[in-house]
Amino acid sequence: MFTPKLPWNKSYSKADFRDDFFAGMTTGVMLIPQAMAYALLAGLSVEVGLYASTIPIFVYAFMGSARSLAVGPVAMDSLLSAAAVGAVALSHPAVSETEKTMMAALLAFMVGIVLVVMGLLKMGRLVSLLTPTIISAFTSAAALIIGINQLKLILGIDLVKSSKVYVIVGDVFAKIGTTHLKTLILGVVAIGLLLALKKFAPKVPRAFVVVGLGVMAVLLGDLGAEGVKLVGAVPQGLPAFSTPWMDWSIVAELVPHAFIIALVAFMEAISISTKLKKENEELDPSRELVALGTANLSSGLFQGYSVTGGLSRSAVNDAAGAKSQVAALITGIMVVLTLSFFSGVLANIPKAVLGAIIMTAVFGLISIKDAKAVFTTHKQDLPVYALTFLVTLFVGIKEGLIAGVLVNWLINRKKAGTEVTENVEAQQEGA
Repeated sequence: MFTPKLPWNKSYSKADFRDDFFAGMTTGVMLIPQAMAYALLAGLSVEVGLYASTIPIFVYAFMGSARSLAVGPVAMDSLLSAAAVGAVALSHPAVSETEKTMMAALLAFMVGIVLVVMGLLKMGRLVSLLTPTIISAFTSAAALIIGINQLKLILGIDLVKSSKVYVIVGDVFAKIGTTHLKTLILGVVAIGLLLALKKFAPKVPRAFVVVGLGVMAVLLGDLGAEGVKLVGAVPQGLPAFSTPWMDWSIVAELVPHAFIIALVAFMEAISISTKLKKENEELDPSRELVALGTANLSSGLFQGYSVTGGLSRSAVNDAAGAKSQVAALITGIMVVLTLSFFSGVLANIPKAVLGAIIMTAVFGLISIKDAKAVFTTHKQDLPVYALTFLVTLFVGIKEGLIAGVLVNWLINRKKAGTEVTENVEAQQEGA
């Protein structure tokens, strides 16, 4: 049941390949700058995001059942990974930056184990713990945290690393006077272009276009010498196989984070796959768990970090005409070629542009519509929504999800107990 399969079937035609080739190229153009941006969000070097966009893509293409799902780094998992590594690093002050990168790879490996075990035990129903109300509140709060974290790149200043909004905002006000003007102008222009392209030319790969213009601005204006922070040297070549192992105390501290990232990753992937599902397409949740798990295992073993299906990339992949996971293979090949032959070009990408890409992407995750619905027509969900949102925003990412799940369970348990009592009383009255 879980053996690898070809990402095409017997009826696969040359026309199908042409569609897949175009879709894969289109998605690849979008993925490369996104993967670099999300790696920065995860507190990692940009090449780690590209490494997570090579082997895992190929693995999922042969293991997964969703035709249009584009696997790779995503904003939510990047933030969760950053929060996990940051939290564990606080209790291990001697951990170096290199070891933090290995910790992120180890976390991806552990996420992979959790997902594979869940798949083999057919535990796909666990995702039902994350109700739409919890996900909406959590996503909106996390999007705010992600977006505000990008201010350091847009303003060109060093800010405190935190998953708490009030801490970051306070630091921004304290250091606003040191804003680098040219970086700010570059970041604001990038945000404006991204929003304009999204509205007036939605089919254009806006991230790629803006990154290209950013590189041109750096080269023509010598902005690197003017103090604009650039990505810098990106190692040429593919990631090498490496066992991401650290001492047992670190492994133990990462365990709860691995479970949460695994649940969120599966929730993201299965919801996207269901939304893009074709009439003759069969989704197997257990197989998806194993496929995503194997992809994360490979990411951990090849110097990457946690991956799952990306909403925007999957939507673009589907809209571009992807017929099968052959499109994903084309996307992966594009990343491989970029790492092998064009890593020098990546060095001149302004970090402010990558920050703009993340900011515009995640703010689209904030659902005002859902919040209005909770406060007007679905007031019974207000306690769960409010607690999840506030705890995520002011306490922590992991704590927000746990609080939402627990409160939702307690409310449903109390409701079920009330209904049982009412039924017993009704039966007694009838007797």
